[in-house]
Amino acid sequence: MLRLCLALVLLAGPLVAPLWAEETAAKPKEGEAAASAGDAAKDEGGLPANQERVYSPTETQLLMELEQQRVELERHTQAVELREKLVDLMEQRLNGRVAELQALKTELEGLLKNVSGKDDKELDQLASIYGAMKPATAAGVLNKLDNAIVLDVLKRMPPKKSGKIMESLDPAKARVLSEMMADQTPLPQVSPTTPL
Repeated sequence: MLRLCLALVLLAGPLVAPLWAEETAAKPKEGEAAASAGDAAKDEGGLPANQERVYSPTETQLLMELEQQRVELERHTQAVELREKLVDLMEQRLNGRVAELQALKTELEGLLKNVSGKDDKELDQLASIYGAMKPATAAGVLNKLDNAIVLDVLKRMPPKKSGKIMESLDPAKARVLSEMMADQTPLPQVSPTTPL
């Protein structure tokens, strides 16, 4: 049996030798295999994986400055976010105040319209009634009314008629009404386009 194996090796030798040469050429040698494994074990910095990188003092200083800048940027970002929240809160409050002022403006416009609209007709009627009366009779009634009403009634009468009634009024009331006429300023007019 041993002879048979040797005979096969001798006969097959010229056929197997080229294949064996190709396999050995493709396989790295043991030293080369260890070197390539060492290269693979190195990290990106060119150091072996089990060895820690040592930074120079300049690199260390630069890394510390970068970390400090990162911390400052985070603080600045937090401060900006806080300011944005405060601005949003103040905007909400301001919008609430604007709504309140708009409602108040509408209410005031309604009151001014009532004062200047409905009361004008009533005061015109009173002025015509008191203007048709004798000055002494009208003065007797007007002496008992509120000064503001008397003033409004007298302003709606012709000056000649109101002068005669003023002569018949109580002197103290006539003096007060004269001062009120001199000091009176008109009510403010609110236009719908006036901004708040």
